[in-house]
Amino acid sequence: MPPLWARWVLASAVGLVVIATIVIAVDRAGPEGVASESATEAEVNRIADVAIAEDQAPHLAGLAADSSPMSALERAIAHDVRQRVADEQMVGPLQSVTCKPNGAASAGRIPYRCTIRSAGITYQFVAVVDERRHRLAWCKVDPLPTSEAGMEVPVSPVCRA
Repeated sequence: MPPLWARWVLASAVGLVVIATIVIAVDRAGPEGVASESATEAEVNRIADVAIAEDQAPHLAGLAADSSPMSALERAIAHDVRQRVADEQMVGPLQSVTCKPNGAASAGRIPYRCTIRSAGITYQFVAVVDERRHRLAWCKVDPLPTSEAGMEVPVSPVCRA
């Protein structure tokens, strides 16, 4: 049997060889790990884009000839928000819906910007009243993350005049 100090040196040498082998193996696996992270990030971004597209999808309703376009739009959006709350896509209860004209009309299409308060949270919607077709169209606007605050994710042209 070797002396105690020799056994410690031998055990330390074996430990260093094992650690060096692990470090070399991990270093060689590096590019695959990066590619895997990139693929995962791309998939997460794709799923987020799908969720945003669904959340901002256009909603349509008819416009009765004898109703006020702004009141009809506010009622239709309120109904949509209540449904989203029931489906747990938004938090409730709905507190208010306020729509205001937002720019010039074009070919009988009047643009609106609507502010919704639900459970103390403010949501923005864009909408269009199409007087020719007697149709209302609106889209929820999901803002970009705070790093790009102020910008919006593009919404459907159906909701723009």
